[in-house]
Amino acid sequence: MDLPANQLLDLYRWMVMERLFDESVNSLFRMGKIMSMFHSALGQEAANVGAAYALREGDACIPSHRGKVVYLMRGMPLNDLMAGLFGKREGFGQGRIPVGSHMCGSASMGLLPAEGALGGSLVVGVGAALAMKLRREPNAALIFCGDGASNRGDVHEGMNLASVLKVPAVFFFVNNGWSLSVRASYGLSVERISTRAAGYGLPGVTVDGWRVLEVHGAVSAALRRAREGAGPALVEAVVSRWSAHSVNDPEIYRTDDERREARRRDPVADFEATLVDRGLLSGAEIERIRTECQAALDAGIAFAEGCSEPDEKCLTSGVYGG
Repeated sequence: MDLPANQLLDLYRWMVMERLFDESVNSLFRMGKIMSMFHSALGQEAANVGAAYALREGDACIPSHRGKVVYLMRGMPLNDLMAGLFGKREGFGQGRIPVGSHMCGSASMGLLPAEGALGGSLVVGVGAALAMKLRREPNAALIFCGDGASNRGDVHEGMNLASVLKVPAVFFFVNNGWSLSVRASYGLSVERISTRAAGYGLPGVTVDGWRVLEVHGAVSAALRRAREGAGPALVEAVVSRWSAHSVNDPEIYRTDDERREARRRDPVADFEATLVDRGLLSGAEIERIRTECQAALDAGIAFAEGCSEPDEKCLTSGVYGG
């Protein structure tokens, strides 16, 4: 998909932000400053950024547990996101979100909170898409899932219902090869998740999840089709999971050779090289972008460290009417 130079650079900046965000939060967890669960998206930057960049105002999105940059791209302030990860009262969830940000949402930003049982939120996304259809809104819902979640019963029920009702939804499956500690090749009955789309009467496509423009092109086309009333579609992005399932996963099920192989391709470095070849990036500009992103992250971390701890009143805030 051919995009203007400013949008190509925007994609690159978001990918760098995702990479530096993950590296920073992983370090903070190991320093004992963040106690909640965190699922790294290292190696998945092109898939997350490429898909989220296809959204427009009025669309709905349910991010997965792996990829916090989607929240930032939809408008969540970095300070709120970081303070929420720190479990502080001034952050999202007022410090009540136990496993990072994926159980938090914002109606004004079109962000729907995911459920604790990964994949269960797909049905919520179908509901949001149905609401758009009933209101005759020219928008669509983008729902992130993983290869493990693709095997859940409610995921299959949700995709079937979406097809029957012809709702404007796009199911975006990021296949990183692992469902926690179970290989996708062991847990999936098919080689490609996209082949399952035919069973629901949906178009399905598999893309190279390391190539941000390929991901963006496929998701853009699917969202455009959905907004025009043609119904839902499925896009699968194949990537590799660089890190363990989460920060507290010992990852004893992978060998060192397998970990090295997972890092054989670097989506950020690949896209960076593409932009350099096109004359859109120089060494100085690369350093400037990285410095600016890291400075923003450092400011967000400083803000979060200065926030207050939640008190007992936060436990019932928003639970009971008053």
